[in-house]
Amino acid sequence: MGGTLIIAIGAQNSFLIEQSLKKQWTAMFVVLFIVSDAAGITLGALGFGLLLQQYPLLIAATKWAGVVFLLLFAAQKIKASMASDAMLVKLSSQPMPLRRAILTALAVTWLNPHFYLDTLLLMGNLASQWHADKWWFVAGAIAASIVWFVGLSTLTSLCANWMREPKFWRWFNRLNAVVLGAIGLQLATL
Repeated sequence: MGGTLIIAIGAQNSFLIEQSLKKQWTAMFVVLFIVSDAAGITLGALGFGLLLQQYPLLIAATKWAGVVFLLLFAAQKIKASMASDAMLVKLSSQPMPLRRAILTALAVTWLNPHFYLDTLLLMGNLASQWHADKWWFVAGAIAASIVWFVGLSTLTSLCANWMREPKFWRWFNRLNAVVLGAIGLQLATL
């Protein structure tokens, strides 16, 4: 169950795929995403999801921050998809500065209301159903996160050499924009 919530295509996975294809900061992102998932799942099992539900203003603020971030990120991908072939090649190989990389990775995780819904609320509620064995559920969900993020980044990195053409990056950015924009619009209507 934990794996199905982690595997869902969203901003986090989309960002990791892009950075793995570029072979930029991939290991750092994998660790950051696993640690974030582990923290969210553990906090959910401890009942923080129920506590979060008592503060609707905090949920609304997180939701709208996520919507704005996702829509701006989508607009950035649309803009990148319209660049010249030479610029697309340059953008696909130009490393993202470390500070920006960390802030973006944290944003696609911690500004994403789906992260809270999946880890704190859903997995927290599922873990609590296991009573005394809930920590086995937590361990299994964290293991699913490890397998997913390590596997996704490894497989994507292996495919990176085949995907160096500007045409690939143009369509990849467009697809990314559609996914991010759809998630942002979906959140806005919740």
